[in-house]
Amino acid sequence: MQKNRELLSILAGLGLLLLTVGCALMQQKSTRYEVWAADQNDNKIYVLDPEGKTLKTIDGATLGDAKRPHMLWGVPRDPYVYVTSTVSNSVTVLDGKDGAVKAVIPGVGKAPHAAQPSPAHPERVYVSNIGPQVAGPDGKPDRGETITEIVRRNGSKWEIARFLDLKAAPALADTKLYPSRRPVCVGFSKDGRYMLTTLFNGGLAVIDLQAWRVAKGWGKNEIAENGCGFAASRSGGELYVTAGNEKSSWLYVFDVTGEPKLVATHDLSKFGRDSHGIAIDTPRNALWIAHRVSSNITIHPLATIRKPGQQPTVIEFVGKTPDLIMFAPDHSSAYVTLRGPKPAPTIPHATVGETPGIGIIDVANRKLLRVVKLGDQANADFHGIFVPTGQ
Repeated sequence: MQKNRELLSILAGLGLLLLTVGCALMQQKSTRYEVWAADQNDNKIYVLDPEGKTLKTIDGATLGDAKRPHMLWGVPRDPYVYVTSTVSNSVTVLDGKDGAVKAVIPGVGKAPHAAQPSPAHPERVYVSNIGPQVAGPDGKPDRGETITEIVRRNGSKWEIARFLDLKAAPALADTKLYPSRRPVCVGFSKDGRYMLTTLFNGGLAVIDLQAWRVAKGWGKNEIAENGCGFAASRSGGELYVTAGNEKSSWLYVFDVTGEPKLVATHDLSKFGRDSHGIAIDTPRNALWIAHRVSSNITIHPLATIRKPGQQPTVIEFVGKTPDLIMFAPDHSSAYVTLRGPKPAPTIPHATVGETPGIGIIDVANRKLLRVVKLGDQANADFHGIFVPTGQ
């Protein structure tokens, strides 16, 4: 009996030890991630731990002489992160595990605003060239107001495949509806056939990627100016898009199970101004929208997102001038980039902040935990943000 009791005691101790180690490993796994944020004035990417401590920086020279790194983008189950630099007209490809530069792609277009891989076909990356199109010295149009398709071949070689001139697209020829054809950001249909792109002065174009043409559009009277935020539902069947300016905020819901359809429009101006960054809190099935001018976040239940009369929860302050937003892999924290007092002259419009860096938000309690100041507080200006999963 004594031996049995001793054996049971040993087994219980081992069980407790294994449980403790298991919990520690789970905790380590849940917090083992980085937050990347781009200072577009200093041409530098900050790599941060979950608490906002700087682990390292990647300078513009390392990024391939990148000037004004504006947007960071990647998709799940793809190991690469794409950095778009609006002044050097280049895209830098980084390894999502260690930040190593895998490729620098020059000459992608005029003032590239974002480079976004298709979730359905991550080997294909689409660059939104937001610069206004003009004729070059040879009389031919430059690469403004275009979409560039970059294709990854043989595993890790990227090359420019083709350009699509939105200014020449017949579907966007009505200048009253489409005062410019300058693309800002994009989103994709569930099957990857269609790509939606917001337009600088208002409007949205739908591109058939198989036919490589603009298939349809919504004009400025239906889609507000400065649209940028795109987020897809967990199923991929809905796409959420933000737009707005210094006085307004808008949210649009598209059904993208086939050819895209606009199914809901929400005026959020009484809750925030200048809706921009957008992300989905998947465990709670809610959409988060960062409003730059009003420095707040609205939270919208996705179960009722198509219904009129949205009454979102509001986090009143998340740091001055929040721009883009990302969640931690376990959705315990959210991170927003904060603009600086001397914002870069970016397009659509510069928005003045005061504490450049990031804001860290407690997701469960929906409150700002801290503002992490980064870089030169008189000159820094943060915009792009990404949380690589290391896949």
